[in-house]
Amino acid sequence: MGGLVITPEERAETQEQRARRLFDEMARNIGREAVRHLKMMYPAGFEAVPKTAETSLVNHIRNDINWRMRPLLMAMIAMHREWEEEVAS
Repeated sequence: MGGLVITPEERAETQEQRARRLFDEMARNIGREAVRHLKMMYPAGFEAVPKTAETSLVNHIRNDINWRMRPLLMAMIAMHREWEEEVAS
């Protein structure tokens, strides 16, 4: 998903689903950037651990961001619903 062409799956996606997906993508990208930074700054540390350590760290960061930011995401979704209701009435 993503890119310049809108796929049928993206068209069928609700605003809430899209918000959750975009938020999750952002959190995953932050995790990947953190791992990339650590690998650059401390390469020996990543040589000493299995490759799955990178995936584990990315997922941990992603999950932590999603968990901590969930209240904000839910508030944004609720605000969007209220705006839609106001427009509809």
